[in-house]
Parts: sequence; C-alpha cells; structure tokens
Amino acid sequence: MSLTLFHSPGTRSIRALWLLEEMGLPYELKSMKYDGAYFASDEFRAINPMGKVPALYDDGQLIIESTAIMEYLLLRHGPSPLSVGPDNPEFAVYLQWLHMAESGMANYIAVSFGNKFGRDPYKVSEGFDAYCRFQITKAMEMLESHLEDREYLLQTGFSAADVSLGYTLFFAQTCTGTKFPNSVADYFKRLASRPAFQKAMSDLPE
Repeated sequence: MSLTLFHSPGTRSIRALWLLEEMGLPYELKSMKYDGAYFASDEFRAINPMGKVPALYDDGQLIIESTAIMEYLLLRHGPSPLSVGPDNPEFAVYLQWLHMAESGMANYIAVSFGNKFGRDPYKVSEGFDAYCRFQITKAMEMLESHLEDREYLLQTGFSAADVSLGYTLFFAQTCTGTKFPNSVADYFKRLASRPAFQKAMSDLPE
C-alpha cells in the first residue's frame, strides 16, 4: 500500500489529511503553499487535471474531490469505526452530513468568499451572492438544531461525517468570520481538541 496526498494548508485537503490521521494509515504528504499559478501549470495538472488539491494517489491510482477521497479511504482501507454502513440506523444522517458539509455548505461559503475577496472568474452577481449567504444561514440553523441533543453528528459518537463538516466550519470561521450559534460553537471546540485535527492543521500559514 502506498498513499500519497497532495495538500495545501487551509484548503479542503485538510479533510483527507485529518481522516488519514484519524484512521492511523501510513501516507506520504506532499504539502505545498497555495499557488494558483502553479496549480494551473502543466506540471501540476499532470498530477491533478483539475489543477487543485486534494489529490490522493493510492499505488498510482488518482482520486480527487475531498469527500470522494474520504469515502474511498473508508471503503478501500477500512473497515473503520469512523464509517457507518447501510444497516446502521444512523446511516442516512451520516451520509447526509458527510456530503452536505461540502455541497450544501462549503460550496456556498467558497462562492461568497471568492466573490468578496477574489477577482474574475470568481466574481458573481449580488443576487447570487445573497442566495449563497442565505443557504449558509439555513444550513447553520439546521446544524444548530441537530446538535442540541448530542455531542457529535451521530448519537453514537464521532465519525467521518464530523471530519467532513469540521473542515467546513473551520473554513467558515477563518475565511469568512462566521459567528457560530452556541451548540455549533461548542461542537467545533470538541472537534478542534482532537489530536488528529491539530496534526492536520499544524502547518497552517500564519
């Protein structure tokens, strides 16, 4: 087995790095400063044709997209207590948050962040930016309600869904200054106290 992760501090590759640490899998880390020009180069696009991180190689097989990498690691290099199967009563909740963390939250955060601080081609209309911020608010309200009676997303405890969502909350807090409601704030503190989270964040830029 040979796992190699191409990673840039602060980006979605944190999800893959955090999960590798939680699972205790051996891996080689190729960490690099975020550089849009380099990621767009032919050299890096030979590594990942999309020109971004994360990119995971498993014995030469390329897997991209952070949540897809998570599912791949759990299925290919499991079994792991961090995953939940279809026979588990919380399977639907697990899958929902594993993917909603990106498609229903981080995606909208990235659009709004890019629109505020970026330049073309990241600029969007004022109306679409307002729509993204509305979706972020709805998701945070849903998460706050969900966490009222539990410490993690699942009643049974910490899972890979928390890794996926934990990165989204980190992104929201550090890049947009999002203020979390009480239950979400407490939840993020629990996630941030995990040694694997701290290891994944250890090379963040100052």
